[in-house]
This record gives sequence, C-alpha cells and structure tokens, in this order.
Amino acid sequence: MYLSLRTQGRLANLIITIAEGEKKTEIARQILAEQKMFEPYTAFRRLDQLRSGELTVADITDFLADNKIFPTQSQIEYLFRRLDLNHDSKITYPDFVKAILPKEDSRLRQIASLRDSYYIEVNMLLPTEVEWGLSRVLQQEVQNFNSIIAASEILTNSVDFTSLDAFRCIDQLYIGYITIDSLQSFLRANGAKLTFDELQAFFRVVDSDEDGRITYSELLEAITLVPDYFQKERQIVHELRRSRERITQLEKEREVLDDLQRSRERVDDLRRSRERLEQYQDLQRSRERLEDLKKSRERLDDLRRSRERLNQLEELQRSRQRIEQLEDLKKSRDRQAQIEELKRSRERLDDLRRNRERLEQLEQERKSNEQLEELRKSRSRIEELQKQRSRIEELRTSQERLDALKRNREDLELRRSQERLNELKKSRERLEQIEALRQSREQQRALDELRQSRERLEQLRVSQNRIDLLENERKALQRSRQLEREIGYERQRSRERLEILELEAQLERERERALEQEIVTQSKIVQSRIYDTPQRFY
Repeated sequence: MYLSLRTQGRLANLIITIAEGEKKTEIARQILAEQKMFEPYTAFRRLDQLRSGELTVADITDFLADNKIFPTQSQIEYLFRRLDLNHDSKITYPDFVKAILPKEDSRLRQIASLRDSYYIEVNMLLPTEVEWGLSRVLQQEVQNFNSIIAASEILTNSVDFTSLDAFRCIDQLYIGYITIDSLQSFLRANGAKLTFDELQAFFRVVDSDEDGRITYSELLEAITLVPDYFQKERQIVHELRRSRERITQLEKEREVLDDLQRSRERVDDLRRSRERLEQYQDLQRSRERLEDLKKSRERLDDLRRSRERLNQLEELQRSRQRIEQLEDLKKSRDRQAQIEELKRSRERLDDLRRNRERLEQLEQERKSNEQLEELRKSRSRIEELQKQRSRIEELRTSQERLDALKRNREDLELRRSQERLNELKKSRERLEQIEALRQSREQQRALDELRQSRERLEQLRVSQNRIDLLENERKALQRSRQLEREIGYERQRSRERLEILELEAQLERERERALEQEIVTQSKIVQSRIYDTPQRFY
C-alpha cells in the first residue's frame, strides 16, 4: 500500500529540509575554512582537552558551553552521530576532519588541510573568528536536527505513513535502493525542485556508507532519527568478510608453503643430480687416467720388446763375430751384410732413443725435481753407452784397415803374425764385450729398479687418489646430513605453521557460524520490532 499525495508531499518536504540544512552547514564549513588561523588538527586539540586522541560527548558539550550554546541530550547525541562517520562510537581525528572541512569546494579543503598547525594548551581558546566559526558549524547541525525533527513528526503523524511505503514511493523501479535519479523523479512528481548540489547534500547526510545508494535502513534512520538497527549486522557482515579474506589469505599462504616444499624437493633432486654428475665426471676422469696408464704400459711393453730385440741382435752379432773368426778373409760379402745389419740396428737404436725421449717427456710431466735428476743420470749413462758404441765402431774400422793390410801382405809369416794379432784383438774384444755385457746387465738392473719405483709411485698415486675420493665422499655425506637436518627443522616449522593456520581457520569458521547465528537472531528481532509495532492513529 503506497502513501497518499499529502503524505508524499510531507516526505518531499522532509527531504528538502535535510538537503537545505546540509547546504547551510556546508556554507558554515566554507566560512570556517576561509579563516587563515583555522587548522584542523589544532581545532581537534581544542576539543580534545584530555589529549586522548578521541572526542567524547562531554568534550563536545564543554566546547558548546564555552561558546554559550546549550543543546539538549537528544541534540548532542545527534551531533555525535553526525561527527562519528564510521559509526564506531569514537570521534577520531579523521572523522573530525571529514565532518568539519568543506565537501563541495576541494580547493578550499586542500588549503585548510595544508596549513601549519600551532600549539594550543589545555583549556586554551582558539582565535575568536576560528572559535566562532567552529561553534557555528556545530550549532548549524543542531538547528538542522530541530528542523528535521519537526518535519519528521509531521510525516510520522500521518495516518497512512509507514517507512516501507515511503521507501517504495521513491524506489519505483523496485531495485532495492534509492539513487539520485529516482529521488529527483519522486520530488518532481510531488512538485518539489532540488538542484544537483542539493541532491548530493541530501545523499551526504543519508548515505552513511557513501556508496551512492540509499538503502531502506539508511532512509529509516534519516526519517525517524532512530539509530540504525542494522548497523550491528553490517559490522558482523564486515567481520565475516574480513574473516573470509583471512581464510583465503591463509589458504594462499598454505599454497605458498606447499610450493616452497615442492621447490625444496626440487632443489634436493637437483643437488642429487649434481652429485651424480660429479661422480660421473670423476669416473670419466678415472677412465681417462686408466687409458693413459694402459697406453704407457703398452709403450713400456714395446720398449721391452725392442730391448729383447737388441739383446737378440747382440747375440747375433756375437755369433757372426765367431763365424768371422772361423771363416777366412773370403767372407767379406758376409761382413758387408753384417755392416748393413749394423746400420739397421743403428736405425733401431735411433728409434729406441726416440722412444726413450718420449718416455722422458712423460716422466718430466709426472715427476718432480728428484725424477728430473734421475733422468739426468739415465741420460749420462746413455751417453756413456753411446761412447762405448763409438769406440766399438772405431775398433771395427781399425779391424777393417788391418784386414786390408792382411790382403796386401803376401807373406805367410806376416799372415801368421796378423792372425796372432787378430787373435789377441779378438781376445781383447771378448774382454770388452764381457765388460759391456756386465755394464748392460747393471744398466738393466737399474732400469728394472726404476720401473719398480715407478710402479710403486703409481700405486701410491692411485691410493692417494682413492683417499682423496673417500674424503670428498665423506665431506659430501656430512653436507647432505647437515642439509637433511636443516630440511627436517624447516619441515617441522612448516608443519607447526600449518597447524597454527588450520587452528586459526577453524576459529574463523566458528566465529563466522556464531556471527551468522547472531545475524539471523537479530534480523528476526528487528523484523518483529518493525512490522509488529501498532500504527498510531490521530
């Protein structure tokens, strides 16, 4: 059931009264802001005599009394509600600034807020023009309350008036809230005209949450000047939203913790893979070293074979020399063949020297200064052998010359003497060969000792490498154990955090349930109060 035209006119009159009162208050705000000595924080400290950071009803009453304004209890309560913009039963500095500074003139509001504050003592008054302007703003709010009360009584005394019908008369589109357009169309339908600034002024008074929409509860509070019974429900809904946001935040944190655990597991896998790669690289290096050792062993085997061949050649040379002793001078061709074979043996000796030089290069890379000295000794021995070989060659050349002289000699006596001389030379050569054999055996023994020492050094190096590998493995195991301990501690901490978060989520859920129950009960109580109250007939 909608309102009559007369009641609708009274409702429009109430709306105009609220808008005009807000415009008058805005003019008083602008006059106050234009005062050069006005500064919001200093004015707030003028009212806050206890320096608590909050204004009470007593603080506002004392200020008005100092300026010879004595409002009633209902007027002071309305003034307190007007200054308490966030409806938390506290008037803080942000609430005071928002209520006192101009709302239509942004330039003037910025100028007033950027002024420098100045010190004011307790029970000390502001400058006269500032004191008067601030009291004028508050007095205008009190006057607005009086005019609103008068218009509200006229409206509520109507026989067909109900707050729900009044809301439906304005909300003709049934969207559940009132906008500026719907309010303007309602006023035009009832012969009232308001400018856009006056409509915005009405919305500033009635729209408490400043969302550009006037709900039923906000309109009811503006018409009847009764506190909003749904305020607690809004606070509960706001707390529910905060708790839900907290739950979502906790879930996100839990997801982040899960991602951290996964990343840690990935890091562990990467470390294991790195350790495996390092082990694989060590194995490759060990294989390369084994291949190098195999190659060096093959070279040593080749050297041994060449030495055996040299021994065989020396034995052949001895056998050939014996054959030469038995044979006559006719076997010169055989001697030439022996010379060729000697040349080949020299070539082989040159090859052996080259192989020895290669071995010496390898030994120079591996050995230290002591091994260099041993190589020098071996080189000196090789030079001695070369000198002995040169002496042997000189003896052979002298022998060839003697053989040529033997051919030229025709006398048998000379031949016999030559044969005796040859026998003596042969005996000498045998002695020299014996000495050479003894020296070669000594050299062979020295070489065998060197080879044994090399093998021992290689065994020591292998054992040292194994020890180093074992030490590296032990260090890696110690590091892995430390990492496992740290990971265990971090897992325990993450588990404790998860348990705490789960407990907080459970508490938030229980709070939500309790708040929802309170909302249901309070909505039921409010509905019973609104719809069960009998209408007054006059």
